[in-house]
Amino acid sequence: MKTTLGFLTEEGRTRLKNGVRRSCAFVIVMLIVGGLSAYAIHHYWVTASFTTLQRVYFSQYWRSTYKSYLPSSISRYTTLQRVVTDPKTKRDISLAVHDEDVMPLLDDNEQIQIKKSYPVLLLKEGLEHKQFQWRQTAVYDRVAYQWFRKHIYEDKSIPEIWRPAWLGGLLIFGLGTLALIGLDLFAQGRYMKGESIRGTRKLSPRNYARLHRNHTGYGITVYA
Repeated sequence: MKTTLGFLTEEGRTRLKNGVRRSCAFVIVMLIVGGLSAYAIHHYWVTASFTTLQRVYFSQYWRSTYKSYLPSSISRYTTLQRVVTDPKTKRDISLAVHDEDVMPLLDDNEQIQIKKSYPVLLLKEGLEHKQFQWRQTAVYDRVAYQWFRKHIYEDKSIPEIWRPAWLGGLLIFGLGTLALIGLDLFAQGRYMKGESIRGTRKLSPRNYARLHRNHTGYGITVYA
């Protein structure tokens, strides 16, 4: 029987418990869907939009990001550099190479060729250089982080680079969870409307006669 405070009854508590269980299941499902969506956005959108050097340097940028919080931390970083002669001092100096300075060397399958774990990049014509190579140097991690961020990643931190992925995953998780819970509430409401109410009902003689017009009796045998 329905009451004003039905949620305090045993049946109401049972339905509430079942509703919470279904909601938890929806959350778990949408966590998986949201995570997969974030990965897909990162793989097919964020990473796909990287330049050649952004792809190459990303693991080092990630490492320098969290190690930059250690003030005296020093690590070795590998960067592409060209050696030129300083016109003032007449000494050789190393200059970092940027994406606009190079073009990748492709194989027959239109993939960048790899040599000794590094992509083969060609320096564009017109750029002065005596040497052009990958060079490993030891620098402070905070200095490496600032250099990668400013010169390679357009002054964007890793959370900013990943924003489309984590924001898209959160939106899909939130909207999907709300949609599933709303659909469940709608379905349960439709079910409750069609559910017969247990207990006695007050009927007028006319309604009683109409509802029981096909009944021939209660099947009770009476012995006189």
